[in-house]
Amino acid sequence: MLKNIDYLNDLYSNMWWKTSAKLNINMKKISYLEKKKREKTLEVFIDKIIKHIGEFPKDVEERKVWRNTGNKYVDKMIEVEDTFRLGTLDKKMKEQFFKSTKIFINTCREFDENIEYKDIGQAMRNVWIVNIFQKIIGRDIEFSKAIFGYSMLYPYTDNYLDDTKVTLKSKNDFNKRFSKRLSGENIEAKDSYEEKVYKLVECIEEVFNRVDYPKVYEGLLLIQQGQEKSLYEQESVSMPYERDMLNISIEKGGASVLVDGYLVCGELTKEEEIFAYGYGFLLQLCDDLQDVNSDLEKNHMTIISQLAGKYNLDKIINKLINIIIDIVDNATCFKGENIKELKELIKNNCITMVLFAIVDSKEYFSKEYIKVISSYLPFTLSYIDGIEIKFKKKFKALKPSYHGVKVEDILMYLFEVE
Repeated sequence: MLKNIDYLNDLYSNMWWKTSAKLNINMKKISYLEKKKREKTLEVFIDKIIKHIGEFPKDVEERKVWRNTGNKYVDKMIEVEDTFRLGTLDKKMKEQFFKSTKIFINTCREFDENIEYKDIGQAMRNVWIVNIFQKIIGRDIEFSKAIFGYSMLYPYTDNYLDDTKVTLKSKNDFNKRFSKRLSGENIEAKDSYEEKVYKLVECIEEVFNRVDYPKVYEGLLLIQQGQEKSLYEQESVSMPYERDMLNISIEKGGASVLVDGYLVCGELTKEEEIFAYGYGFLLQLCDDLQDVNSDLEKNHMTIISQLAGKYNLDKIINKLINIIIDIVDNATCFKGENIKELKELIKNNCITMVLFAIVDSKEYFSKEYIKVISSYLPFTLSYIDGIEIKFKKKFKALKPSYHGVKVEDILMYLFEVE
């Protein structure tokens, strides 16, 4: 197993406890008028996209022109968009980023024609993390079969292990067989579902052989160990300090992005490993905050769900925001051009993700805290509260299909690569 994992776990455990619980956010506050302006810009963009979908042509050749027009809408939105700072991406990075996304979507549909779009979206997030890491270490953004295989393991394994209808015994049996497959054993799949999971491992093996790139597979096994530990979260409600939930989050999240790094170049420097592990840890805590309601419903324990409803989450989320800033600002592995801009992009996106998650679970925070963080949000609180219902209502105006093509497939067509 990876030799430096204990060092990385201790590093980020100590960092967590030493990080201040006082909010030290360094983003600029957004005025009410600016929020309303952004809301209007987003509304116009969504309306334009919905109108464009409704104009999906019957003629196959005309569809290419239709797709190019749609891509121009997206490009224009990115230029003026300021919520996630995507406008700071240089043209080359933007083009490579979208090409990687399009190829991934196509590959997903080729791999499993019945895959649900939410699963593609879940896996796509990891593809984007890999792409960001490629840029961090000064490489061009590109897609590979190994990136596909690893990213798709998320929906295929996480969703199975999170399924409350599946017994713990079945989950443990799956984990035992999957661990053997990750170790290189020739395991026969129990069913068609496991067969797909093992094929995804093959995608990684085709790019990185086990002899020359052992860390790739050591990292995958470390993640699997984290999955097995996380099953403890599902067994029963636990009290703080009864189980080491912090270390579970550090190792589960850290190992995840560590493998992303290995899938970029097979080996990482010490500085790259330190940042990858920390980046994974903070993303895991962001996930835990986003999932706090569903975790409580399912009795899944994390350092956040353990406290939610018992104490206000104000201070623990202050620590999360502060540790995001600390990890990104002090990273020494960034290479290439526009390092400052790339750090700001990563940092601001993570913090914005946290802010939206706070609003989505505001019942676990003090009213004073919500008032403080609202000044950093890109939209007004009332707009964010109703945004999901508003957009669902807009998309309901569309027909289920146009010229025999489902709306979901039309959206995917926008991202297809010729």
